[in-house]
Amino acid sequence: MKNILVPMDFSNASHNAGKYAISLAGVFDANLIFLYAYMPPPVIDEISASALLVSNAELIEGYEEKMEQEIETLIKEKNSKIKKLVREGFALDIIKEMALENNVDVIVMGMKGKGKSSHTFGSTTTTIIRRTSVPVMVIPENAVYHSMNKITLASDFDAQTELKRYSLLHELAKRYNSEIQIVNVQKKELVLTPGNEIGKMNTDVAFSDLNHRFYIIEEDNIEKGLNKFMEENPSDILAMVAHNHSYIERIFGNIHTTKMSYQINIPLLVLQNK
Repeated sequence: MKNILVPMDFSNASHNAGKYAISLAGVFDANLIFLYAYMPPPVIDEISASALLVSNAELIEGYEEKMEQEIETLIKEKNSKIKKLVREGFALDIIKEMALENNVDVIVMGMKGKGKSSHTFGSTTTTIIRRTSVPVMVIPENAVYHSMNKITLASDFDAQTELKRYSLLHELAKRYNSEIQIVNVQKKELVLTPGNEIGKMNTDVAFSDLNHRFYIIEEDNIEKGLNKFMEENPSDILAMVAHNHSYIERIFGNIHTTKMSYQINIPLLVLQNK
């Protein structure tokens, strides 16, 4: 892991994600890219173009100063591996653009707790998860960084998942010497299809050099089954692969916030399968 992108909105959730990202970057000696995207004020006929230009320049300067202050509360000493970016535009577009431009390995974003989804990072975080090709790590507002001794991977054993999609998770598990719990939640009395058996075998191959174990949970409600497993088998991070309109969609649903990230106080790592 070389480059970590941390979108900011100066909320408590964003601040906590920044703290987590700094600790993660320290373990991997990675570069940190803090990003703030803003929308310029609307154009008003009476205001001249030059006045708008000055106003926009002042906006950038103000946001840069605010970002500097925010980062100073996160890390006191100067660090050459930290880059600060302020960009004009829609947050979703800017985050995707900067992730590609800076060859980012993971996007670390904050998520507010239950009942606080009206904030920008409710919809922005889940939209980024659905639309970016970069892995996204969602940090709950009250999550505290510590070593990833145990990782839970929720899997639907999709045979179409390429082994390279697990590369970031494999890197994390190897660095932390983690135990990996690979859990599949399926309806009661449902037998794995040949495709699922192949997907399970591929997952086994992906983590063959690491300490991992499979769990098959029978539960008609995927979210309920996964939550119950997490309660009985505490983990330091939950990971899952995002398929278009597949396993993760059944958990995320059509809401603007991620149910799983609300019901757990540990990071959620979404690995993109695209």
